[in-house]
Amino acid sequence: MEHSFLGRKQIVDLIKRRVSDLKEGYRQNIALIGCLHVGKSTVLQSFLEGFDDSAVGSIYLDLENRDLDYFVIKTCRSILHHFCRIKGLELHEDIGRLSASARSHIPATVDGVSSALTALEKGRTAEAFDMTLSLPEILAQECELKTVIIYDEFQSIGEMGVPEAFRRLADRITTQKHSLYILASSFQEQASRILEEELTLLFGSFELVHLLPLDLNASLEFIERRLGGVKLSPTLRSFLADFTGGRPLYLDIISQEIINLAAIYKQQEVYAPLLAQAVENLLFNRWGALSRHFELSVERLCAGKNNRLVMTVLFFLADGVHRLKDIVAGCGAKQSQVSARLNSLVADGVVEKNGPYFHIKDKLMAYWIRYIFQKRIKSIELEPGKQREEFREAILKAINEFQTNCRKDLSSRVIELLNCFENEHLNLYGRSYKLPMFKEAKSLRMGQAGGQEFDVIQAEADDGAWLLVLRKDPLAEKDISGVVEEVRKMGIRMRKCVLVPFSGIDDTARLCALNERMWIWNEPVLNSLMSLYGKSYIVP
Repeated sequence: MEHSFLGRKQIVDLIKRRVSDLKEGYRQNIALIGCLHVGKSTVLQSFLEGFDDSAVGSIYLDLENRDLDYFVIKTCRSILHHFCRIKGLELHEDIGRLSASARSHIPATVDGVSSALTALEKGRTAEAFDMTLSLPEILAQECELKTVIIYDEFQSIGEMGVPEAFRRLADRITTQKHSLYILASSFQEQASRILEEELTLLFGSFELVHLLPLDLNASLEFIERRLGGVKLSPTLRSFLADFTGGRPLYLDIISQEIINLAAIYKQQEVYAPLLAQAVENLLFNRWGALSRHFELSVERLCAGKNNRLVMTVLFFLADGVHRLKDIVAGCGAKQSQVSARLNSLVADGVVEKNGPYFHIKDKLMAYWIRYIFQKRIKSIELEPGKQREEFREAILKAINEFQTNCRKDLSSRVIELLNCFENEHLNLYGRSYKLPMFKEAKSLRMGQAGGQEFDVIQAEADDGAWLLVLRKDPLAEKDISGVVEEVRKMGIRMRKCVLVPFSGIDDTARLCALNERMWIWNEPVLNSLMSLYGKSYIVP
C-alpha cells in the first residue's frame, strides 16, 4: 500500500539505478541496514514487485531463522524458475521438473544445481554452500543472464554451520561480475562488524544505506493516509508519531485499530479517549497484537538459565536509567556481568550505545516494558482491573503531557533539552557531537538587515558561548550571512553556532554554514536528541 512506502521511494530508485549500472557493466553492491520494523523488507519487496527485466533475474532469500537447506534449495529453485519464466518455458514448483525444462538451454547450470543438492543431501555443507554461490555466475556464462541477489537478514549466514561462510561469500562476490548483491540486516552492530571485518576486502564495494524510522513529517503523512476518512487532530497524530518512534509497523497496526474503533462507535473524528483505547487494546491486552509481539521478543531475550539479569537490565533501561554505573548499582550485580548482558542486547539490536548512554532502541517496546511487563512481573496481587485502569490513566497522562509540551514555545523546549547535556560525546546520523554542560541558557531575538528577526538561544559553557538559531521558515544564503554579521556585533566569545532549520536549508546556505563551521540540527536530529534524553518530539 502507498502509505507503507512513504520516505522509501528514493531507496528503491537507488536499487533500480544499480541494476541499470549492472546491465552496463558497472557493479555497485548495496548493504541496507536498519533497526527492526523500519520497513527494510517492504522496500525490497516493493522493488521486486515492480521488477521485470528479461536481461536480469532475481533471487530473494529471507534468511531469518533459516538453515542451509533453505539457502541451497531456495537458491536453486529461484535460479531455474527465473530462467524458465524469462525464456517462456514451462514453470513448476518441483526442482526436478524445472531442471528438465531448462536442461537443453542451460545444461551446466542444471548440473550445478544437481551437484549442490547432492552435496547437501550427503551432508557436505561447505561444498553445497560453495556450489550454490557459484550458480549465478555459471548461469551468466551460459546465457548472459545477470542476477540480483538479495539476502535479507544476511548475518544469519554465519549460523548455517558452514566453515568460514563469510569468507566463502566474499570470494564469490569478488569474482562474480554479473551479479548485484544486496545484503540487508536489522541487526546494525552485527551487520556492521561482518561488513567491516569478515567482508573487509569488499567493504569498499558496498554502498551502505541506512534505513531509519520515519521522521515526524513522514509519520504524520503516513497516519493521515492510513486513516483515510477518519480524522485525528495534528497534535494527536504527532503524539502517535512520537509514541511509536516512527516505526511504520506500529503506526500501521495502531491506525487500523483506530479505524476499527471509529467504525464501532460511529465517530468521524477520534479524540484522546478513543486513541487511548486503541493503544490499550493493542498494548495492554495480553493477546493484543503489539503486546504479544513484545512478550515473545522479551521471552527470547530472557531465555536461558542465567538470563534473569537481562530482564532486570531491561527494566532499568525502560525506567530511564541509562548509564552503566547506575544500572550496575541498581542491579546489585558485578559490572562485568551487567556489561556482558548489555553487549548481548546491543548485538541483538535491542539496545544501542550512544556516548555514555544505553537505550532501548524501540521506544514503544520500552514503554510496554515499563508500564505493562514490569508491573505484571512485580505485582504482588493479580489485579488486572486495577492494572488496566492504571495503564489507561498513564496513556491519557502521556497524551496530555504531549499536548501541554506542544503549547510551549519553541525556545523553552530547546532550553529544556540543553539543560540535559552533561559533557558527553554522542553520534547522530553518522556525525559525532560533543555536548557541554551549560551553566545558563536564555532566549533572545536576533535582528537582521531588512527588519527580519530570528529566535535564538544563547547558552553559556565553560569554554565559551553557544548560539542556537531557531528558524521555522527555510534558511537561505543571505540568512547565514546575516547570522555571521550579528554574531560579530555581539562581541562575545562564541564557541559554537548551531542552526535549527525546521523547514529545511538550501544547498548554497548549507555550504555557507559549513564553511563557517556551523552545525546544522534539522528536525530529525533535534528530535533524536529529544528522544535520547527522554523528552517528547518538538512539533514546530
